[in-house]
Amino acid sequence: MSIEINKFIYKRDKCPLCLSRNLSEAIEPHKNLSFPIIPVCVETPREEDSFAPFNIGVCEDCGLILLKEVVDPEILYKIFHSDGIGKVWEEHYTKFSELIKKHFHEGKILEIGAGQGKLITKLLNFYHLGIEVIDPLYEGPRENVKVHKELLNEDSAGKFSEEFDALVSSHTLEHFLEFKDYFQNAWKVLKKGGLLFTSIPNQELGFLRGYGNQLNYEHPSVCLNAHWFYLHYKYGFIIREVSFFQDHSVQIVAEKVDLPIRYEVDVKELSMKILDSYWNNIKERMEKIKKLATKDKENWLFGASNLSQPLFVYGLEEDYFKGVLDNSPLKHNKRLYGTSLICRKPEEVIKENPNIRIFLNLAHYNKEVFEQIKKLDAGIECILL
Repeated sequence: MSIEINKFIYKRDKCPLCLSRNLSEAIEPHKNLSFPIIPVCVETPREEDSFAPFNIGVCEDCGLILLKEVVDPEILYKIFHSDGIGKVWEEHYTKFSELIKKHFHEGKILEIGAGQGKLITKLLNFYHLGIEVIDPLYEGPRENVKVHKELLNEDSAGKFSEEFDALVSSHTLEHFLEFKDYFQNAWKVLKKGGLLFTSIPNQELGFLRGYGNQLNYEHPSVCLNAHWFYLHYKYGFIIREVSFFQDHSVQIVAEKVDLPIRYEVDVKELSMKILDSYWNNIKERMEKIKKLATKDKENWLFGASNLSQPLFVYGLEEDYFKGVLDNSPLKHNKRLYGTSLICRKPEEVIKENPNIRIFLNLAHYNKEVFEQIKKLDAGIECILL
């Protein structure tokens, strides 16, 4: 994908959470870096890859961690994105669907950003009025599902004004450049007393641990949990239940009310400590690789995504690795964007040469993949990052 990326980069002049214009300068060492704009594997030549400025700052008023420059979402979503596969994701969708069923029993339901329909699959047999989806790239089931191939925005929300009894989204809110677009439009499409079900990544914990999938051009801000709660009250919702799925997701049930509720938030001190921890964890991963990726074996990095890209953005040489591994069929035999590393199916690589070393860089999914590798060959050397 070759584009004139500068046309689609915007410098932020205000906080997308509290709307303050009091933003910090970029913070060292997260300053003047260059990050690949998409987190997938591609078949195009490396010289066609596009990078954008990567500068991390914070809002001086509310403490939101954010990218100083963002990329137009229309560019980011022109190609496929990573599919949420595996046991952890399956358990996530099961728990979220159970939470929805607990609070919402009958009525019209709309899902934003339904993707491959994994949540919808768990809801279809329960909601007899059917389900509607707003997603330009929806790839899930179609029976009893009405699909609107567009984004949720002011225009589309106007067409659906007060039409739905419930609105659900799973790992969609964190993609919004402006959080008000999600909440204002959700408020608009819901009936009075309608329910908003939102599952978002636990960015507070994930970013603290240095997980690269928490802050990038797909996820241009890092919300602490206090920020998620603040946003609901700011835009006219009362939170009815908060549930945590492992260390993976925060799942929130909220009800539409007539007026917003005053709620202040300032967690800058905590945000700065979390930013320090993020950097320390990335450094530890890179040092561990440099120490243990010896030349007596082929070294492979498991995780062909934005979990791995930051390692190279912050200075790790690609030469440590033979390639990258991933379970997604959409990535196999393609190149991890922003690098020269080819992604392979783990079963094939292990069959070809079991005398390899695999570095697992999969955050919440490390344990699941470790068990998978050991079932393929108990003797494989696996190092958890």
